[in-house]
Amino acid sequence: MTLEKHKRWENKAYTRWVATHECAACGLHDETISPHHLRHIYSTLSGGTSYKASDWLTMPLCYTCHNKLHNGSRWLIDYQPFMILSTLDKAIREGIIAYKPKLFGEDLND
Repeated sequence: MTLEKHKRWENKAYTRWVATHECAACGLHDETISPHHLRHIYSTLSGGTSYKASDWLTMPLCYTCHNKLHNGSRWLIDYQPFMILSTLDKAIREGIIAYKPKLFGEDLND
């Protein structure tokens, strides 16, 4: 039995949008902001170790915070899910990501 290869969701427009926001960790808003993809202990969500996470699993980080995370900052590593969910919340509220009003035949507002 072979497992299907993990397929990444790639969307350059979304990652460019992520990079226009303030750093999700420190709040800095300058030209060093870039989209950081989920990694470290959460690598199984991105298909496994050494696989890049899908673009929806990104958060804006400034150069300093990005380096701290890649160098093992425990706080930043553990805080990644919250920062990604906050970024996704902004994207949905701003209409960057839209959901279909019906899921499994049910209205989400019910």
